[in-house]
Amino acid sequence: MIRVNGPRNCFLDLCHILMKRSPQGKFVFWKDTQTKVNQANIGSLKVPRFVFTHIIKRVEGTNMSSSNTAKVPRTKDRRKTSAKDSKFQSLSVNLETIESLLLLFDSEEENVVTSVLRHLTEFVRRSDSNVDTLREKNVLNALKRKEFYRHLENTMIKRLTLCLATAIIESASKLQELGSAENSEIIEMCLTFYDYEKDDICLEYLTVIINNCVDDTQGANVLLKDEEFIDKFFEVVSNTNNPDTELHSFQILEKFLCTLGQNELKELFAKPSFPINRLLCDLTCEFLEIRIAALCVIELLINDTSEKSPFSLDNPTNLALGQLTKMYCENLMPNQLEKLIDVLAAAIRNEHMAILFFELNLFDRFLAHLNEDENAKNKCYSLMVIAEAAKYPRYLERLVQSQATEKLLICLIYVDLAGTHILLGLNRLIKSADAIKRILEVYDEGLIEKLLRILPDSVSIKLKAREQAAEFLGQLLTVAYHKTASKVMDLRLPDIMAYIFGQPSEWQSIDFYASLLAIIESLARNTDYREQLCDCEPLTISIAKLLKNSFNTSILVSTIFRTLCCLVDEAPARKALLANGITASINRGLKSLANLVKTSVTNFIIQTTRFYEFICAYIENGVLETLVMHQKHSFCVPTWNTAIESVLFKDPTLKFCIRHYLGFTDVTVGHDFYVSKKKFDDFRELKAILKDEVSPLVPILVVNFNRCEDDPDFVVTIPRQSLLPEEIATGSICYCRRPADPFLPQYLKEINDTFELYGLAPNPSKMKRCIDFDSLAKRAKIIAELVARNLGNDLKILDLNTHEECSHHVVNCHLRALAREAHTTILPLGRLRSGCQFERALLFKVLADQLGLPCTLQRSVDGRMLFNELPLPLETEGDQQCSLETLQFMPWSMLRPTHVIDLMYNVGDMYPVQSRQALQYLKLY
Repeated sequence: MIRVNGPRNCFLDLCHILMKRSPQGKFVFWKDTQTKVNQANIGSLKVPRFVFTHIIKRVEGTNMSSSNTAKVPRTKDRRKTSAKDSKFQSLSVNLETIESLLLLFDSEEENVVTSVLRHLTEFVRRSDSNVDTLREKNVLNALKRKEFYRHLENTMIKRLTLCLATAIIESASKLQELGSAENSEIIEMCLTFYDYEKDDICLEYLTVIINNCVDDTQGANVLLKDEEFIDKFFEVVSNTNNPDTELHSFQILEKFLCTLGQNELKELFAKPSFPINRLLCDLTCEFLEIRIAALCVIELLINDTSEKSPFSLDNPTNLALGQLTKMYCENLMPNQLEKLIDVLAAAIRNEHMAILFFELNLFDRFLAHLNEDENAKNKCYSLMVIAEAAKYPRYLERLVQSQATEKLLICLIYVDLAGTHILLGLNRLIKSADAIKRILEVYDEGLIEKLLRILPDSVSIKLKAREQAAEFLGQLLTVAYHKTASKVMDLRLPDIMAYIFGQPSEWQSIDFYASLLAIIESLARNTDYREQLCDCEPLTISIAKLLKNSFNTSILVSTIFRTLCCLVDEAPARKALLANGITASINRGLKSLANLVKTSVTNFIIQTTRFYEFICAYIENGVLETLVMHQKHSFCVPTWNTAIESVLFKDPTLKFCIRHYLGFTDVTVGHDFYVSKKKFDDFRELKAILKDEVSPLVPILVVNFNRCEDDPDFVVTIPRQSLLPEEIATGSICYCRRPADPFLPQYLKEINDTFELYGLAPNPSKMKRCIDFDSLAKRAKIIAELVARNLGNDLKILDLNTHEECSHHVVNCHLRALAREAHTTILPLGRLRSGCQFERALLFKVLADQLGLPCTLQRSVDGRMLFNELPLPLETEGDQQCSLETLQFMPWSMLRPTHVIDLMYNVGDMYPVQSRQALQYLKLY
């Protein structure tokens, strides 16, 4: 029963509740007061009948007085009654709907509001489903409109209000029904309330509400910007004796730390009131939930290594390590041991804390409890602390002496717990000789088999553990190469690797791939193991496919190319790579924006130009074209031009077309060397001509010393519609794009005979090591005379000083005659009988290459002339660094051209470069 003892305003409040105005302006009885709530019975407020009758009469009297048609008889003046009669009596009303109770929130009588709030609180406590009823009736909005009665001095009202709000907000938070705007509104109300409130229970409820609302980052930022709130919050956390306030405050602090950035954290830690001591002390309090909440905050603090961190000081650090060790040794976290070990391991990652952990003898306490633990799972997980301590070389021997290696190996092999920290600890302990000895002893107990089972298991084993297993296997190959390599090859490691590389790349990581590729690279250093790796064709194919899908990661692409450089020595690997689009990956890598990728690709090209099939693939599939035409990508890639030269070195035809120059090391021996009379600005034009089966318009001279008959694979039959009538009568006509040349071998034999006649035949063993500068000019003159003799038909001898040029029309007519005879303009060089500087320089170069004479071939700027340069020592007397003996053993790549040889006028004479005679010979003077 509610008793209303108060002035007239209370009376009017109840009148408004129980009566309503009719459309005609009269008060009528509120008939819904006897309705019942369908979902739950919230109770009733009872009003005595005589009071109710009194109210009705009062209201009826009001209605009658306000009517124009009825006359009310004169009544007694109540103002003249006694004080006892004028006192308003208590009123009891039956209210059975929540809506009716909410109307009383606006009452100015505190005892009324208290009774209503107590009534609703009791209703909530009966069942959790009743909270949903209040939420549906918008009770929370009604409380927010009253701002949780924070303006009242009545502590009981504030407590009950916050109790109701807490129940509703907690329920809504679980269902995620609070929007961001409503969340912020609640935060703003609680913020003002929290700053000046002193009641412990109110602070408890406010803390719970804030804890539910700071899940929204926006609300957390509002609180963190309020300095007064932060100071009050830290004060409450440090001084409260309320376990619930303490628990939720720790959870709020954890959310704050997760929200803040690095700089903001430093400012928060710098506050003197930061409750670090309270957090550390409560790590061992009597309530498990508080210990867990404090541990979560400590974990975040330990991971911060800035100078403003609370653990940058010795006192908090010592206390933290002591408390964490005590929690472990006294089993204060029975169901949260893994969380405790994670925090303690995170502390050991800090070198300063690790030093204190050992110096304060906390490690000995930890180890003693570890040895006593009979739970194998907990024991193995606790080894994470030892794995982190093994990070520091100064403690390796102490850890090995404590049988850490034995414990880790037992967990790996026998307990079947392939935890990441187990393998991490072994990876770190392997730096100790005693640990290596023990690890090698368990080879026969199935260590390698265990590692090889871990590597491909992407279902039950975490990726980090597989990464550590691959790294551990790579370290074993380093410390015990042959024993480990033979073991893994017997266990069919190539097939396991092929399976792993064939899995979807999103299942793996870059570090995992890098460790596996390092293992392959290590095994490939041995010829026998490399053959076994390359015999597994799926392995090479899977690596090639992985390369295609890895260009978003430059480090991985670089690592793959480096590994492939170790495998290309075997023919099966080369065949598999070429068949699976390695050239496409190379082209893509050359166009990459990452210098690391371009460098690795060019290094791979340099390594693989040893093999003819790769040279052909690079030329045919556009790799050479990419290298030449995209040299703008070569910025900061020092091996770009070297890659071009490595390809062109094996194909003098394209090199001369591109560079218009062949140096001392660019030999034409063993190749079909094609030289066009036309100078091409784009080498792709010549490349297309050589592929085309139609005879080119401009003559192309072919050099080959080893073909005495036309190559049948390059014989082309001329279609009948392309023949003249007189040619059709002779039958089918063919031409060869790789014609025979029986004359060049004859020239070579003639020169060799002449060398023997004059005693200039080189000593093969000597010529491999040095250059015979004494006879170089004599041998060059003999070659020049033979060239002039065989290409001088119908050409008159000219003087060097004359301005008259060679009869080029005679040479052109001779070339046309040969083209008519061969039905093609692709002509063998040996069949020419007339030639000027172009033809003579070409013949001199190819003969000099056959005879081991250092010689260059260079095209003039206009493209009409070729000339040769030779290296001869100029001034060697008195120069210790350029003496003749030193030059004799100089590599050909270091030689520099000094003289131009005359093949037209004074045949065999040599003119110093840039001299008047050289310029006259080149028609530049």
